Amino acid sequence: MQCGKAELRIFRVEGEIGKFWGRAVIRTEDIYDAAIDDAAFGRLALTLADALGARSGVLHWGRTPQHIAEISYSGYFSEAQMALYDEEFQGDDLWGIALERAETVNRVWNVEALVPAPTYEASRIYNEWIRGMGDDTFHCLGGVIQKDGTTGHIGLHRGRAQQPFSEAELRAVQDSIDHIGRMFAIRSKLDRARHYGRSLHATLDMVGHAVFTLRPNGALIDCNHLADLLLRRGDALSLRQRQLKALDPRDDEALQTAFRAAAARQGGQASAIFVHRDQGLPYVLSIAALRVGMERQIVVIATDPTDRDMSLASRIRALYGLTKAEADVAEALCRGQGLEELSQERGVALNTVRTQIKNIYVKLDCSRQSELVARIGALPRLGIFDETE
Repeated sequence: MQCGKAELRIFRVEGEIGKFWGRAVIRTEDIYDAAIDDAAFGRLALTLADALGARSGVLHWGRTPQHIAEISYSGYFSEAQMALYDEEFQGDDLWGIALERAETVNRVWNVEALVPAPTYEASRIYNEWIRGMGDDTFHCLGGVIQKDGTTGHIGLHRGRAQQPFSEAELRAVQDSIDHIGRMFAIRSKLDRARHYGRSLHATLDMVGHAVFTLRPNGALIDCNHLADLLLRRGDALSLRQRQLKALDPRDDEALQTAFRAAAARQGGQASAIFVHRDQGLPYVLSIAALRVGMERQIVVIATDPTDRDMSLASRIRALYGLTKAEADVAEALCRGQGLEELSQERGVALNTVRTQIKNIYVKLDCSRQSELVARIGALPRLGIFDETE
C-alpha cells in the first residue's frame, strides 16, 4: 500500500487522554491494558502498527535477551511464515542482530541507520525469506527494551514501495518506550507469580496430606487439593464465613484454642489435636505458625490415619515445606546422628548434608542444631497412629 504525504503527517497531543499519532489514537491506557489482559497484549502489535501506518509489527519479551516468553504479532505474516523464520532465518536477521548491541538498549532506531539498505538488500533473510514469500518488507523502526530484569523487543515495518519512517514517527514511538518497558515488566512479574502459584499448589498436592493456610484469626487463605476434598466430604471440618471450624463443638473449641496459641506472639511450637467424625478414626491436625514477610500465618496439616503416612518425617515435610531428603536428615539429627554418619549412611558428600541442614534451618527458622532438635522434639507424637513410635 502506497502511503501519501498526508497519511504520514504526525501530530501529537500529550495528556491524560493519551497520544495521537497520525489518524489513530494510542492511549497510555492501551499499553497498560496489555500488561494484565492477554487479549489486549495480543492486539498491541497491530494497534501500534496501525497508529504508525506500518504494514506489520511485532512485540515480544523474555527474561534474557535469548529468551522469548510471549509474542504479539500484528497478523501480517502467517503462523507458517513466522515458524519458518524461527526455524531457518532467525540467525540471519540483520535488523535483530544490530538492535541487540548494548548501545541501542531503550532506544528506538530507524534500522536503516544501523543496517544500510544495500546490506539488507543483499542479505539471505531478505532474498530467501521476505522475497521468497512474495513480500517486500524493507523499512523498520525497532528497539530493544530492558526494564526490571525483562528484555523486550519492538519492530514496526513497511514495504519497499512505502515511505521510510520519519523522525517524527521515530520520536513518537520513543516517547512510549518507557510505558512499553513497564508493561513487559508487569507481564513478567505476573507470569512469575502464576508460575509460583502453580508450583506451590503442585508441591502441596504432593505431600500426601490436606494442607490449609490460614490467617491468624482462622480465615482461610488457601488449601491444596486434598484439603478441598476433606471439606467437601463434610464429615469433620467445614468453612463458615471462610473460618475453618470443626463440626463437633468440643473439637472446635480445641481447634480455635490451637489457632490462638499458634497466632500468639510467642507462638511457634506446633500442636496437634484430634477432630472426630461419625465413622472411622479421627483426623489428626498438626497446627503451627510461620511468618511470611511481616505477616503471621497458620498452617494446618490434616491427616487421615487410615490411609495416609503418619510418620514424623512426613509431617515435618508437610508442616515446614521440607523436601523428602531434608525431612529425613532433620529426623536423623533429632535421633543424634552426626554429619559424617549421615553422609556415609545416605551416600552423599559431606557438603551436601551441610547444605541440606542449612536449608532446614531457614525453613524452620532455626540457627543451630539444638534449636532444630527442640523445635521438632516439641511436635506432639501421635501414639499408635505414628509409625515412628
